[in-house]
Amino acid sequence: MKKQNFDDEEEMYIPDIGDVDEDIEYHESPRSNAGISLDWSPLEQQMFDLLFLNRVGTYERDVVGEMARTVAKLISTFKPHELARISAVAMLALQLKAIEDKDFGEELERYFDYIKSHPEDIEEI
Repeated sequence: MKKQNFDDEEEMYIPDIGDVDEDIEYHESPRSNAGISLDWSPLEQQMFDLLFLNRVGTYERDVVGEMARTVAKLISTFKPHELARISAVAMLALQLKAIEDKDFGEELERYFDYIKSHPEDIEEI
């Protein structure tokens, strides 16, 4: 399924919610029918919204399953501070590709090749 790109802000649909009434009660995160039926907390709903965003209702449901299994494996394998570090590096790797057109995997291999030749330059932990 191809993701739709908008070249112009005029093409985007942004609903007008009008004036916000201060007395209105609202949730900090959207609530799905499934989330309400499962009695999910706002945290659970937000977590699954992020996971399922643009995936449910497509032919790519196997991708959701793979992502969910990956998340489960990550949280059972790494401590929270390590997960934060992995996430930060992943986001920086995306920036590296976008800004400098460099591939994280290729740069990592270059680093490993260099360290093989120059073990004295390996970073100490």
